Amino acid sequence: MLLVVVLFGIFFSLVFIGIPVAVSLGIASLAGFVYSNVSLVSLPQRMLTAVDSFPFMAIPFFMLAGRMMERGGISRRLVKLANECLGAIKGGLAMTTVLACAFFAALSGSSPGTVAAIGSIMYPEMRKKNYDEGFAAGLISCAGGIGPIIPPSILMVTFGVTTETSISSLFLGGILPGIFMTGALIIVAYIISCKQGYGGDVVKRSIKSILKAFIDALPALGMPLLILGGIYGGVFTPTEAAAVAVFYALLVGVFIYRELSVKDIINTLESAAVSSAVVMLVIATSTPFSWIFARQGLASVITNYMLGFLNTPFIFLLVTTIILLIFGTFMEGNAIILLLMPFLFPISQSLGVDPIHFGLISTVALVVGCTSPPVAVNIYTAVGVTGVSMERIIRGMLPFFITMIIVTFILIFIPGLTTFLPQILN
Repeated sequence: MLLVVVLFGIFFSLVFIGIPVAVSLGIASLAGFVYSNVSLVSLPQRMLTAVDSFPFMAIPFFMLAGRMMERGGISRRLVKLANECLGAIKGGLAMTTVLACAFFAALSGSSPGTVAAIGSIMYPEMRKKNYDEGFAAGLISCAGGIGPIIPPSILMVTFGVTTETSISSLFLGGILPGIFMTGALIIVAYIISCKQGYGGDVVKRSIKSILKAFIDALPALGMPLLILGGIYGGVFTPTEAAAVAVFYALLVGVFIYRELSVKDIINTLESAAVSSAVVMLVIATSTPFSWIFARQGLASVITNYMLGFLNTPFIFLLVTTIILLIFGTFMEGNAIILLLMPFLFPISQSLGVDPIHFGLISTVALVVGCTSPPVAVNIYTAVGVTGVSMERIIRGMLPFFITMIIVTFILIFIPGLTTFLPQILN
């Protein structure tokens, strides 16, 4: 058990002093190999094996597709469509923000990408209508969290590869929880807007204007239909779907909307490459960490110990959700999946928990956990986009953050929200 102290002691100490998670995992893994007297040649071999995976190729492709959609005018048209649907209602801009985030989430699969794309458009508009800056920026931070819940989702890809769970079924299972989360945030935004007196847009909507916005956004809305339809129609795998998404985003941005220039394409390639490299480095360094842990038999010890008191599926899911919420506050979601799922997933299977249900609960819990400080990638992104201080954003996002936690626990009580579509369509 001393190996546990070595691995986690070094890892948490390094994270605490500000060393990046990927580097901390790598150093802790190295220390674990030395302590266990395992040949150090195995360390780079394990790292290479971890990223040498066909399903993981979906991560850079989905990231690139999201960047191209952001630059290619797609996000602006999605915002316009959402505003046509909800803008005239009291608090319409706030609700439009949530709906636009949901639309964009179905294209990008990334929380910070959604915050950046929608926030840069909606925050100035909300401020023009006298929405409180903390409320507006806080709403954007939380609504951006819908990104990894509605498919496609990078977190779901990581979970699927790590646990050998069907990625296509996870994508399908994320649709209803994503819609449920979107609806809950819209209701809270409406209630707060009514209390604060945030009015709707004075411009009247008509069936004609809504139809025009819908037609303009139709090429953008076609992407999730193409991705999910292709996967469930057996045309291509999730990884191939990610590559198709890049081609489709390029086609729409260059030839249909004509807003994606050569310079934009170069910038998106660079940005996606950097973001993908960060995620892949986390995957590479976390794998030898988990491997040395399992090699020494510690995974079995922890599994048997936890099964001693987590003896029902409900208690297990409840405790796991709390653990993931806590871990999410100081670690990136993909790293947590790679670190904890080799231990937690076998326990879930021993207790008879549906793997899709467990995957979706884990994904939502990680999204909520990573929304809160100190990791809080969404908050940092919102600070950069809006210029609002972190303190103001945290105060403004509190009602929405609590709502997201409540929705997470509701999903535990109602498994059908995550398993219904996979069961009837697979």
